Amino acid sequence: MMHALAALFLAMQASGAVAVRFDPASPDVGPFPADALTVVDANQKTGRRVNLPLPDCQVQPSACIDIRAVNELDGFHAHPRIRVRFSGPVNPDTLRAGIWLHALENLTDEEYGLHREGEWIPINEVVYDAETNTAYAKPDTVLDQHRRYALVVFSAVRDGRGDAVVSDPAFEACLRSGSGYCAEVAEAVSQATRLALLGERVVAASVFTTMTVTSFLERARDLLGDTALSVQRARLPIIGIADLETIGVRFHVGGADGFRDFSFPASLAIGIGRIAFGSFRSPMFVTSQLTIPSTPTAIAVELPATSAEIAFHVLLPARAMPAGGFPVVIAGHGFGDSRFGMPSAIGPAMASAGLAVIAINAYGHGNGPEGMVVLTRRDGTQVELPLGGRGIDVNGDGAYDSAEGCLVVAPSALAARDCLRQTAIDLMQLVRAIRAGIDLDGDGAVDLDQHRIYYAGQSLGAMYGTLLAAVEPDIDAAALNVGGGTLVNIARTSPAYRQLAAALLGARTPSLLNQGVTFDDQFVLRYQPARVLSAPGAAGLQEYFEMLEWLQAPGDAIFYAPHLKSSTLPGVPIKPVLFQMALGDQTVPNPANTALVRAANLRESTWIYRHDIARSVSRQLGGNPHAFLADVLSPAGLPIALAAQSQIAIFFASDGAEAPNPSTPLRPFFGGRDIFEIPEFLPEDFNFPQ
Repeated sequence: MMHALAALFLAMQASGAVAVRFDPASPDVGPFPADALTVVDANQKTGRRVNLPLPDCQVQPSACIDIRAVNELDGFHAHPRIRVRFSGPVNPDTLRAGIWLHALENLTDEEYGLHREGEWIPINEVVYDAETNTAYAKPDTVLDQHRRYALVVFSAVRDGRGDAVVSDPAFEACLRSGSGYCAEVAEAVSQATRLALLGERVVAASVFTTMTVTSFLERARDLLGDTALSVQRARLPIIGIADLETIGVRFHVGGADGFRDFSFPASLAIGIGRIAFGSFRSPMFVTSQLTIPSTPTAIAVELPATSAEIAFHVLLPARAMPAGGFPVVIAGHGFGDSRFGMPSAIGPAMASAGLAVIAINAYGHGNGPEGMVVLTRRDGTQVELPLGGRGIDVNGDGAYDSAEGCLVVAPSALAARDCLRQTAIDLMQLVRAIRAGIDLDGDGAVDLDQHRIYYAGQSLGAMYGTLLAAVEPDIDAAALNVGGGTLVNIARTSPAYRQLAAALLGARTPSLLNQGVTFDDQFVLRYQPARVLSAPGAAGLQEYFEMLEWLQAPGDAIFYAPHLKSSTLPGVPIKPVLFQMALGDQTVPNPANTALVRAANLRESTWIYRHDIARSVSRQLGGNPHAFLADVLSPAGLPIALAAQSQIAIFFASDGAEAPNPSTPLRPFFGGRDIFEIPEFLPEDFNFPQ
């Protein structure tokens, strides 16, 4: 039989017909993804586990490590890089019309889901490799977790002469076989044929199951009820701002520098009456390898034997405390920042609306463990309290970089994924502590409202904040500033992080760098014409980034964003979410911002800061608007920061019912023009300032 198929395939090639190659057991041929590359696994929620073949591990040891990790997952990427290979050249401009995804059944009834069974999903970000006659693309939207989909190729794809592509004889034989994986493909083709687009013929197809993304974090949340909170007040638990001259932080950076000091006048804490300090305990799921071990998605997650003491501080408004305590905003800082950065910057605006602010250091942040908070009283005396730095000396050089342990090249490129998941767990534990009642000054009264808990996150804080808001039912509303995804796309496109992406590529064996010490992966944005690869090694680079994105998915905000509104997780209500982004952001580029908002289906509650307009009036503003929310030490940036902060404060004070235009108080400074807007269309280009 196989000899006959091979002979027929050769005859087709001789006649000039271009076929869609079909070998579902080969990822290089496909169509990919395909459940033919999985095995049965009753320990997984999908009933499957990925089983990709390994390359020669002597030649490609890094690829083997990645594939072994992928082979622990219960399905394919929830935004997979589709691969369709042809027997000859095709017209790249016809690929978008001829390749579609078709939603099949969801394997659980726990969520509403993004797609209805029978729905068609177009492709986007199309790439064509003329050397191998292979098309690559991404689905136009993030897919549901643990759902089956069909990848369907229609005869609308045309070859170089304009003729329709045809089926591989192996595909026709698969449809006739009626057994195993081929039976699933035949059923999917039958459905697709009944609903065929534009009357075109189905010439190839695969069936695949998407991975379960959120199960670990959901199960970890449920385990928190079995842990001790152990909330402790600090040695000096609370102090009045009026009694302080300065608030300082002594970061333990280690190495030759030892410590790095930063302080600001207490007089800048306008509207804040007191600052309080304490700690709680949180289970540490991250191991010494900086990752969280993989757990099959249908079995219980085990509570780790270790926990960490997490230091926090609270900024309390300078007004009478309401009965039941102040409504509280958990503030999540960005990459390389600490609990005394962004949370301090937004504290006065929140206090003006009667909101307390509480903050911790994200996992891997705050530098080394010997850092201190240094409070200088007006009489010159000082009080020192532990900063609670959570940095990890990964490379053993005795120094603690600002985010060492969260985003590292070695020993694991997955540290960022689990840094975000661990931080989300710590914040869920903090929510538990607030819900249990926190008495900051020991007077027997609860100081933070147990029933009004909000979250504001900036940059990386917006990313782990998306995980938190999607999984934690007791967050009432969230404001996410300059967040984005995926983590991989931010690294590969951001001027701020591209060097890190190059380091990841260079650390692999063999190296994937294709331009000396840097790289060109020929990344394509949404809605752009199909890109024909021309840079040597670009296809391999894209394949690595896809593999890394797949592995990062359980800690990536993009794959939690749909659960904020469209497909909430069991027991978690829909909550108001405010997004803020900046046009021309060079740290988290606009396509990454947009991807997060699109995945959340929340364009109507997204405000864009038009840095281009603001900078045309005020040239003192810097070129990169990424930090506009916390830019309170810049005379030019202060009014913009306060306007954005005020929008968040009013949003929370109204329980998410109001989000006024931040432009209103700024119009006199910018010639009557609005520098914030809800976009009619989300920006899909970088918009970097010229």
